[in-house]
Amino acid sequence: MVKHLFHTLGIDRYHIYQGKDEEKIQVFIEVDHLTLEVADNRLLEISNALKQKLTKKWKCLPSSSLPEPYNIVTLPYKILSF
Repeated sequence: MVKHLFHTLGIDRYHIYQGKDEEKIQVFIEVDHLTLEVADNRLLEISNALKQKLTKKWKCLPSSSLPEPYNIVTLPYKILSF
């Protein structure tokens, strides 16, 4: 699912990790330097695409709609290969 969605969005540099629970995954997208505004717009595009495809919850970070103390990413547990 993630691979197909990212391919559709033109994202080819990313890493998928196991989250704290088996149901959770963390996806880190490699990018060159971006401003917070550009990153926020790109993440909104990804979030909207996920909204159309998934029934599960997700969170995109960083987010300009969250206070700085809430823009926290937890460390991944192990890399997953799909």
